[in-house]
Amino acid sequence: MFSTIRRIIDREGRLPIAAADLTPNDDLFAFGLTPYCAVRIMLALERELGVQFPRHAMKRETMRSLETISQTLRLAQSGAPLSGA
Repeated sequence: MFSTIRRIIDREGRLPIAAADLTPNDDLFAFGLTPYCAVRIMLALERELGVQFPRHAMKRETMRSLETISQTLRLAQSGAPLSGA
């Protein structure tokens, strides 16, 4: 999952650092992720993985790190409710 997320971050995130150099818990916003690019990443992940981020997961915290994105995607793929995501 991280490889897909990293590839999409490189393509859509416009960060000054390669996604391969990010640790799972690095704060993407501290590395320059803008809300606009966060939405681009979210939409690209939805298209690529065939999932939909639920409305309540559309917040800054969801897109904060590779780990938070991955957790939300795993829950979305499982069909489990994303309370607290």
